Amino acid sequence: MRILLSVAILISAHGTHLRTPLFMHELPAELVEVSGLTDVSDSLVACLQDEEALLYLLDVHDGTVMERHRFGPPGDMEGLTRVKDGFYALRSDGLVYHLRKARSGYALADTFRLRLPNRDIEGLGYDEARGVVLVAPKDVLKGDPQLRDRRQLFAFDPHTHQLLPEPVLSYTLSGILQQARDAGITIPVRTTPKGRQVPELKLRMASVAVDPVTDHYVILSATDRTLLVLDREGRFVHLYFLDPDRLPKPEGLTFLPDGRMLIASEGRNGPARLLGYSGLGLQH
Repeated sequence: MRILLSVAILISAHGTHLRTPLFMHELPAELVEVSGLTDVSDSLVACLQDEEALLYLLDVHDGTVMERHRFGPPGDMEGLTRVKDGFYALRSDGLVYHLRKARSGYALADTFRLRLPNRDIEGLGYDEARGVVLVAPKDVLKGDPQLRDRRQLFAFDPHTHQLLPEPVLSYTLSGILQQARDAGITIPVRTTPKGRQVPELKLRMASVAVDPVTDHYVILSATDRTLLVLDREGRFVHLYFLDPDRLPKPEGLTFLPDGRMLIASEGRNGPARLLGYSGLGLQH
């Protein structure tokens, strides 16, 4: 089902909300737990189903499933990104499936494991300028408060499948929240059982992409329903809040070559959805 929407900007006490989407497609029931999202062309995107090693190709214009390709046994599939004419699909425990174009669709070329200290790894995204695949862990490391405050974005070389020795980005939750406040964005808070007010945002990564227009990193948090935008030096650019009614559990993020941004959300008391936006460069 295709729903067309007008364009308007929304500002609330929490900061900047995304413009009303250009379109919103309801996805088939088999994709109610849609996960991962990557561009294929101006008119085609690919995604995964959370519990199955199935690659889906979707028509951007109406959300129709154009192709399905199984590449492995059932598992907790999370991240997906395209590199040239192939794909990398990520299982949450760090197992990566490399798919290549074949005569009849896509075939499994090989698998490898990412050796990260994190146990729940969700997002993949291709950084074409650097020629690396970005890796976004969802969980935070246990330990002292400084360790729990740290957020890191990793990457691997698609030619060697080796992790880069250092994170691509390393920043702190507290630092980002303070930069957001300094930019005039109100951070939502919650009250603890002891009566303290603490930030409600955790900024745990679900997906990551590079905006082809601004060259900024865009990091999706499904838990917070936010988009964190950072430049290549890790400096704060903006924080966007997503509409929970349209995107109850956003899990996938990608950009089309023309700069349009697409977000996929799992269904919650309804079908999964694919939403398209004009692009972050036009949002504020």
